[in-house]
Amino acid sequence: MKKISFKNPKGGTIYLAKVGFDWGAFWGMLSLAGLPFFLRKMNTLGWFCLIFILIQTLGVGLGQITLELNPEEVDFLRKGSGVAASFFLTLGLSLYLGFRGGKLTARHYVEEGYECITKDEVLLARARTKWDMEI
Repeated sequence: MKKISFKNPKGGTIYLAKVGFDWGAFWGMLSLAGLPFFLRKMNTLGWFCLIFILIQTLGVGLGQITLELNPEEVDFLRKGSGVAASFFLTLGLSLYLGFRGGKLTARHYVEEGYECITKDEVLLARARTKWDMEI
């Protein structure tokens, strides 16, 4: 298992932070509108993802409506450029969160006072070097 376990000292709840590419964080930005971050108790990042996706959807939708209202002024490149730019921006943020999701999650849990309960020293050493933080 390539996950580090963190235990809440007050309630005993155990949360996991993945060492390596975090698919939950990747899909959380790309299509799940921040849900994985809300489940990890990372509400600020969850709200950022949700609001970003809502604004992006509204922007692309309003852009397409505007293009449909003025069809004589629209060329092929202008019609799809807003959607393409929006997709690539979201994909870039998703890749960033996928590569950094485990580190962001672990840092959040350490700052909240959670204790690392993983005993695998090899995995802990790998996490320390990859995340550049003391667990």
